[in-house]
Amino acid sequence: MVVKSNPDNDLGNAIRAAFRRSGWSIKRLADESGVAYSSCHGFAAGTVDLSTGAASRLCKALGLELRPVRRGKAKG
Repeated sequence: MVVKSNPDNDLGNAIRAAFRRSGWSIKRLADESGVAYSSCHGFAAGTVDLSTGAASRLCKALGLELRPVRRGKAKG
């Protein structure tokens, strides 16, 4: 799974919002999460997609909780 950098991605938006609220630099985010600086920079800028593992590490560093969400059955 990949966390897309596009504006329609709820998880990506939540991570970017938490990062902005944190007041951290991109370097600190990279250091705290263990995700490469270039990945953090690109994701924050909306130009790089993240693996699920990288997104999970960013969430943990930023104090976000990842949990499964049940979705209703598709109609059709």
